[in-house]
Amino acid sequence: MGKLKNIDDKAAAKGKGLETVWQFIKFIFVSLLAMIVQFTLLNTLKYIPPIHKMFDEAQTSAQIIVSEKEYKIKDVDAMSGLKVGVLATFADKLDETNEKADYITFDSGEAALDAMKAGDVKCVIVDYDSSTEFLKDKENKKVYTKSQIPSEKDFRWLTIFFCAAEIGGLAYFIINNTANIIAQIVSFFVNREKTFNSGANIAITLPIYIVFTVALIAFSAWLNPTLKSVFTDWNWSDDFSANAATMVCSAIQFFLYFPVDKILFHKKKEDKDAENKKIEASAE
Repeated sequence: MGKLKNIDDKAAAKGKGLETVWQFIKFIFVSLLAMIVQFTLLNTLKYIPPIHKMFDEAQTSAQIIVSEKEYKIKDVDAMSGLKVGVLATFADKLDETNEKADYITFDSGEAALDAMKAGDVKCVIVDYDSSTEFLKDKENKKVYTKSQIPSEKDFRWLTIFFCAAEIGGLAYFIINNTANIIAQIVSFFVNREKTFNSGANIAITLPIYIVFTVALIAFSAWLNPTLKSVFTDWNWSDDFSANAATMVCSAIQFFLYFPVDKILFHKKKEDKDAENKKIEASAE
């Protein structure tokens, strides 16, 4: 740590520009540390038994429409008049308003998907696992698209935040935001102490930091599941989609946090005076 302090002093002696560049370099490493914490939690919290059960129940409940691209279907009502294959376990759950649709029931998701691929039906309603397995085939990806029927396990809050059952519902909301919050706590203290060597009053800076962080986390809580849903629609794996969405949100937070931290974690006047005297003494 003594070596780091020496580099800090030398950078400060070269002027504000070089000092800011050096702070940005340190900020990158602290952000990488916070990112390691966040990604570790993102990929391990889901295995805590209660969370894991909640996550699996949400995905199992997801009813997926897989259809040819020219028949891209966003909701069940739009299927009226089409030839539709339905997994037998879902047939009794369909809205009565769709009685005009030509439903053909199947005992397995694989059979329903094969019937669609053969052209016997225009689209099928199957479970999450069946649709994911089917769309792993590169040829199927070129021809078919996937969308979700609303599920009781979809998570909605304040009309802004939404996590579809397909991506984990409430469980994913908890995992994603817990990982993000803990990473920002780590980032706050390390950046304050090591990146900016700040003597600013924590009673003042912490509340401001919390307000800014809550706003960013709320933004990420909306954007992350939205991106994950897009990535899973591209047939990326569940874990890869979650990590990719988190990476995008982390990058946005990285570029927003530095200028805010630079302002918040300023040195107190007495710290600056002491530092200037030390630099002057070393120059003599």
